[in-house]
Parts: sequence; C-alpha cells; structure tokens
Amino acid sequence: MRIDPAIAALRRDRAPQRRAQAVTAAACDAWRAAPEVRAMLAEFHCYAAGAPLASCPSLLALFADQDSAPALTTALTRALCAALAAEPFGHPPFRHGYDRGTATLLLARDGRAQLLLHASEPGTRAFDTVAFSDAERHEAVLGGEAKARVVRRQGQFGRLAAQALVLEPGVRLALDLREQALQLLAVERTLVSLRLHRTAGNPEPSREYDLATGALLRQAAGDIRASRHEAMFALLGRMQRTEAVPVMAAIAREPGDASLRWQALRECLALDTAAGIATLGELARAEDDPLASPARTLLAQLRETHHELHTVEPLSCHA
Repeated sequence: MRIDPAIAALRRDRAPQRRAQAVTAAACDAWRAAPEVRAMLAEFHCYAAGAPLASCPSLLALFADQDSAPALTTALTRALCAALAAEPFGHPPFRHGYDRGTATLLLARDGRAQLLLHASEPGTRAFDTVAFSDAERHEAVLGGEAKARVVRRQGQFGRLAAQALVLEPGVRLALDLREQALQLLAVERTLVSLRLHRTAGNPEPSREYDLATGALLRQAAGDIRASRHEAMFALLGRMQRTEAVPVMAAIAREPGDASLRWQALRECLALDTAAGIATLGELARAEDDPLASPARTLLAQLRETHHELHTVEPLSCHA
C-alpha cells in the first residue's frame, strides 16, 4: 500500500493534526459568532424547547423567504473552504453521515430539534411502503432538482393519497410527519436542502403502511428511550430472567407508552404464564385503557389455542 508522504508525516507528528482541527473549529466558531447566526441559534434553542416556529423570526426566515437559507449556508461554506484550503486534512467539527446516496451534516442539535444539511445523489427510487412519525419538518431546497411526492394519511387507518411535486432551489416545505411523508422518486441533480426537524414532546409510535393497500405493516416506539427499554425487555426474556417478571407486569399495568407496555406484557407471558395471564386479564377488564381491546383479543386467542389456559385464574395473580 502506498502512503502519501503528507499522511505519513501526520502519523509521525500529531501537532499538524491538532493544528488542522483548530483551524476548522475556529472557522465554525466564527460562523456561529456572526450576529445573524447567533440570533438564529438562540431562537433554535427556544424552538427545541417547544416554542412555535412563528415566534422565532430568524429561524422562520430560513424556511419562509428565498434569501436567508442560502445566505446562512454560503457563509458557512466560505468559512470552511478557506479553512480547508489552508489545512486540507482538517475535518469540520459537525456530526455527519452517508448512507446509500444520502449525506447529512448536523449543524445544530438541541433537545428534540435538529438543523441539518441534507444531500441526495442522482438516481431513481422505488417505494412500496410509507412511514409516518410524530414530528414536524421544515425544508428549504438550496440546490439540485428532483421529482418527488408527498404522501398523505387521512386518519390512523385512513386512505393514502399522493401529491406530485418538483423540488428545485427556492422550494419551501412544511410537513406534519404524522400525516405527511416526502418521498424522492427521481433525483436529476444532487438535491441539497436545509432541514429543521423536531419530534413531539411525548411522541406517538411511528407507523409504516403498504402503499398499495394502506395496510399497517409495523410500528415502533416514537421515543428512543422506549425503544431501548423494549430491547432490554426482549433481552431479559431471551436470558430467561424470571426475576424481572414483577417489574414487567407492573410496567404493563401502568399508564404510559402503549408499545412499551405491550412488549413488557409479551415478555411477561413468555417468562411466567400465570403472571402474564393475570396481567393480561387486568388489562382486558380496564375499559378506559387503550390496551383493553387488544388484550381481550389476545386473551381469547390464547385460550382458544391453548385450552389449558382456561384453568389459569386471571384474577388471582398480581405479579
């Protein structure tokens, strides 16, 4: 393998690496310190805390007028290009990612909100499903061109409808991701957008539907913490940790995230049938519980499939 002499020099001496990073970090700090950027970031903090976008004029302008978003990103690009010209081995101090033709650069993150640059490479895409999440997104197209559509959902189990559109510089979008999903069908020229994304304070589960039939295919917890807890329950179940049954049963009975409660119930049933049936029976009788109907259905199915469960008394166990 041939190693360029400049890279070999960096391996021998860490000082040039630290210098390169200091130069790019200083460029980004200078960009953040500009009055217009500083005002926008202060409002971004308020928006992340739950303030409506309409009460954040500098932030709103990025996704309302034609000049603010290009000016913001142009200033950052100029600062970084000058830094990289001086230090080619420097890395911008922003979290970034690349996945199958899509690149992201995280400009700001605070609580439930993110401000990022998003780029999609040319190519066509096919979709069999559409996903919705409990969040809102604003988008300002900065460059490129693409054919796209917005898929709308009418009610949790309603019909799906699509609206075609062309994305090009100057297009501004405001999406309620609970009912609207943007799908890029054909990117003609690399599409670059500035995106503002904020999840709900107590998000509902995200849901994925079949585009042809509108059938619900799967859903996942909208809160990443709930997803982590679900994974913990699944791991405890695979490890056969029966001592966790009382905690799982308690979580299944308490008000909270329905998906998390249901996962706790499933693992409780797998680890301890009597405790699981007892908890399932409690949920089935709780008329005001959103899990009451699926609990009754599951209890009937289990007893129809496993006749021996008729002898398990659902009232007697409070695990």
